Formats: sequence, structure tokens, C-alpha cells
Amino acid sequence: MLREALALYRRHFGALVLTCAVALLPANLLAAGAVVFGLASLGTSGFAEARTHSEQIQQKQQDLRDKPPVNPEARDERARQLGREALEGGAAFDLRHVFGNMLPIAYATAIVAGLLLAGLFLAHAAAVPLVLAFTERKTAGPAHAWAVVASRIGPLVATGLLGAVLVALGAVFFVLPGLLLAAGFSLAPPLVILEGVAGRAALERSWGLLRGRWAHALLFWALIVVISVLGSAAAGLLPPGPWRPAVSTLIRVLLLPLPVTGLVLLYRDAAQYMRRTSAPG
Repeated sequence: MLREALALYRRHFGALVLTCAVALLPANLLAAGAVVFGLASLGTSGFAEARTHSEQIQQKQQDLRDKPPVNPEARDERARQLGREALEGGAAFDLRHVFGNMLPIAYATAIVAGLLLAGLFLAHAAAVPLVLAFTERKTAGPAHAWAVVASRIGPLVATGLLGAVLVALGAVFFVLPGLLLAAGFSLAPPLVILEGVAGRAALERSWGLLRGRWAHALLFWALIVVISVLGSAAAGLLPPGPWRPAVSTLIRVLLLPLPVTGLVLLYRDAAQYMRRTSAPG
């Protein structure tokens, strides 16, 4: 199946990339902006507070060296007091910094993951009529694909939101359950587009159709993860600036249509098998 997906991806590269880019491009750029904004907000208050406390302790230590008390006992007591202030102040800052930043970090991570999943979900939905048309040797393009998505946008949004919430909850528990849920919901977009089901019914039917096909679903989702990480790693090699989000977005927009094509083919095979086995006689 990966071979067939790769052949379609190479043969119809332009149409697939343009179709998926309508959803992937804004989602990735918004996610990159959320990351930049989150890092900027984290770097303003907490570290300034740390520098202020450290500078105060250093100033007091310098004053002690420049004008030490005449009494040696008083000098030793003052030195011990400064040591306690440095330790207690540093510990208090560490606790405030850790717990104060946990919520913003979790919030920013959820926003970024949600944006990327939403873009991928809509790109997957748009690829359904396109890929199926290509397998039947028919002509299709981005306009046709997104017209089909627009006709089912309400059920798609409802199904995508429900799936994203479940995947996010699963990701809280060491990431892997979230990845497993994402793979289990792989066939939901074509189910919404082609079979008229939505929400919980589409997610449950996706799991049922994947019976015996989990290896393929996990393979394509592993490709999605690798491509996403590759985009971030390539951007990290560049100096800070607007090129970082541009490069990471470009890599994902160009490469993610490959596993998306594979997921559409996975649905096609699963649906055909179900029709054959359920047909009378």
C-alpha cells in the first residue's frame, strides 16, 4: 500500500500538494506563531525576576566585602544570612517558575497540537475525493476536492473536534495512547465524506474498519510524526528569524500528502473488503 501511495504521490504531486496546502499551510503557520508567542511570553517575567534576585544577593555580598563589620562574629553571621537568603530566594523562585509556567506551556502545547491536527484532518478529508478519483483514472483537482469538503464541513468539524479531544487526552498519558487513538481514527474523514456518518459513529466505525489493518495505519502515522519532526529539526538548524517557520511549514506541506494519500487508500481497501464480506451469497 505504501508503494501505491508513493506512486500516486509522485504522479499527481502538484494536485495533492496544492489540495492539502489549503489546510496545512495556515495550520502550520498559526502553530509556528503560537510557539514563538509562547516562548516570548515565557522569557519576559520569570527570568527577569531571577536576575533581579541574583543581582541583589551579589550586591549585598560585594557590600560585605567592601565594608565588613568590625566584629568577626558579626561578619560571619552576616555571611550566613546572605547564604540563607540566596538559598531560600532561589528555591522560592524555582517553585514559582516551575508551577507558574506549567499551565502556559501545557496551554501552548495544546493549541499547537490542535492546530496541526485540525490542518491534517481537513487535508485528509480534501484528499479523499482527489485520491479516489486518481485511482479510477478520473480527472480531479483542488477545486473539486474542497467543494466536496465544503458540502460536509459541519459533520467534519464535529468529528474532528471530538477526535482531537480524545487524542489530546490520550497524549497526556505519555504520548503513545494519543498516537494510538489518532491511528484508530484514521478512517474518520473518508467516512464523513463518503458514508454520511459523523461524530462518535464515524470514530467507532473507523476502529472497526481497521481490524487487521493496524500495521498500515501505524506506518502512515509514523510517517506523519517523522515528517513533522523533520520539519522542526530542519528549522532548528537555521538562525532565528522568519525562515524557521517557513522552512518547517514547507517541508510538511510538501511531504505530508504522501501519508495522507496512504490513509485514503487504506480506507478504500477496508471499505471494499467490508462490502465483499457483507454481500449476500
